[in-house]
Amino acid sequence: MEFGVLGGLSVEDSDGRHLPTAPKQRQLLGLLLLHAGEVMPVRTCVSEIWGEYPPPSAATTLQTYVMHLRRLLARMPSVGSREAAHERLRTTGQGYLISVRTDELDLLRFEQFVGQAGRATDDYATMARLLSSALALWDRPVLADVRTGPVLQSAVTHWERRRLEVHEAYLDALLRIGRHRDVLAELAVLTRRHPTHETLHARYMTALYQTGRVGDALDVAARLTSRLARDLGVAPGPAIGRLQSAIRRGGSIVAPFPPALPSVPGLRRA
Repeated sequence: MEFGVLGGLSVEDSDGRHLPTAPKQRQLLGLLLLHAGEVMPVRTCVSEIWGEYPPPSAATTLQTYVMHLRRLLARMPSVGSREAAHERLRTTGQGYLISVRTDELDLLRFEQFVGQAGRATDDYATMARLLSSALALWDRPVLADVRTGPVLQSAVTHWERRRLEVHEAYLDALLRIGRHRDVLAELAVLTRRHPTHETLHARYMTALYQTGRVGDALDVAARLTSRLARDLGVAPGPAIGRLQSAIRRGGSIVAPFPPALPSVPGLRRA
């Protein structure tokens, strides 16, 4: 069985795809999977699905949604029974918990790769390989085809930020092993997507300079300076200034940032 949240919501096994069609049931399943192995309180589920003003019947309707999700699981050959579905999706205390193994959920596999990369101290080639495997699990934003309420939206924002952190560490690892040309296309896209992100621009400047494109590297700095002034009313930090000076002098430049990965992702609870 495989569950997916890094893109569209998916539930698959050898018998094919098994997904609820009702939007609120999909919303609940996405919420539970993003917090797999954790109890999601009833009040949190209700807040996600109905917002600030839930109907009086919200808790009872939520129980119905859970029942429908269990029926869906029970129909899957890899689950096979109502009892097994109850073990997968349990009522625990004041909430619900979905139980999945690491190899069954793309989000848990992603964090497993990231954790392994974080332990590859100073072995930047191994780190790059593991982070590439982690990033390959994503194809679209988290739960791209699921309606999101306040709780899910906070979680989606968190995981998109996490994805960018991991992507930055991956690029840093490639820069550390001298693969400057390989990161140019990705950094061009990322700096357009994040036009005031100074560390992304510093990485792009470094890669351009190391591939002989001095003028382009200085142009990146100029565009960043202009955008920061226009949008935020600030100037770039000292790291950009030092990098500009080194490029103008034709000095030696190494990757500006050592690959760094937070070991515990964490989620802000609603």
